Amino acid sequence: MVSIEVLRALPYFAGVSTESLRAVAAIAEERTLTPGKPLFREGDVAQALFILRAGQVDIIYQQNVDEGRVVDTVVAGDLIGWSALVEPYRCTATAVPRESGQAVQIAGPAIRALCERDHTLGYHLLKQLAVTLSHRLQGALVQLAAGM
Repeated sequence: MVSIEVLRALPYFAGVSTESLRAVAAIAEERTLTPGKPLFREGDVAQALFILRAGQVDIIYQQNVDEGRVVDTVVAGDLIGWSALVEPYRCTATAVPRESGQAVQIAGPAIRALCERDHTLGYHLLKQLAVTLSHRLQGALVQLAAGM
C-alpha cells in the first residue's frame, strides 16, 4: 500500500478526491527500479500501471528479436504501462530503467475495476492517459524521423 500523500504528489492524481486516493493507495505499492531490468516487455499482458517517482526509464519498440529502438525516455512524474488501462491489455513497448529509481505500481485489473466503480476517477485517469499517449506519439515520430 502507498500513502495518499505519495499519490497526491504525483501529477496524475492532482485534483483527485481523498476518497478516490485512498482507494488507489490500497491497490498500489512502491517499486524499486533496477537499471537494465525491464518493467515489462512488448507483447506481455499488461499487469500494472506505473508512475515514475525517481529515475529514468527508456521506452523501446522492438524492431526485430535482437534490436529495439528507444522512442522515449520517461522521467519522474511520467506514466508507464498505460496498456493496463486499455484493451486488449497488452504492452505495446518494452520499458527498461536507465538508472535506479522508484515507481508507484498499481495493479491493472484492480485499477480498471476501481475506475468502473468511480467514474470521476476513471475519467480523470483517461484524460491524463490521452495526454501521455499524445506525448509518446510525438516522441516516437521524432525518433522515426531522425532515423530516416
